[in-house]
Amino acid sequence: MNQTVHIDPRPAADRSSAWVAAAADLAIAAAAVSNFCDHLEHCEANERADVAQAARTLRNLALVLAEVEGVNLIELYGARLNAIERRHPMNPVDGFIGGERVRDAGTWDDLQEIQWNHDRLYHPDVVGLAKFEQARHCALHLAKLAGAAATATRDPDQRPDFIDRRLPDTLLFGLKLATLFGERLPAVPLALDQAPISADRTA
Repeated sequence: MNQTVHIDPRPAADRSSAWVAAAADLAIAAAAVSNFCDHLEHCEANERADVAQAARTLRNLALVLAEVEGVNLIELYGARLNAIERRHPMNPVDGFIGGERVRDAGTWDDLQEIQWNHDRLYHPDVVGLAKFEQARHCALHLAKLAGAAATATRDPDQRPDFIDRRLPDTLLFGLKLATLFGERLPAVPLALDQAPISADRTA
């Protein structure tokens, strides 16, 4: 059974504050992944837990912003996977249709598994890269998301497009990064993740 976030939108003032906070959090998460890649290139000290925290920030802010806007994040995520998969000339690859799987998802590890299968079937060019190159690829996408969030914060007319495409992308990369950095998400209902990031979560 789907665990979804769907309520009436909050008042305009609360929504504006939420957009500012989301844009800031997204920029901080994007910077954390970029910093990891930069430090790795220079053989400098690095913490994988920083990326795990960035991934959790992405998942949490997607949930919060969806709640503020009164939209169903899981439905948006499923629709986004379907839109991406439809662009593949062999869709559905191996009979996998992400949106259909998402409808039956109820836990974080359900979504993580769906995202992994989507990636390996529809993005073998990225999954086949060295992990560092995959991380750098994610960093570029997160920079785009951070810019889109800043634009939507300044211009409310841009928010519907962000909600339809970029909000589910934010969740998508929160799932993708967890897998890339060796974190198995828990089999718990979809809600804010407040658990400490520890070594065993990113072993």
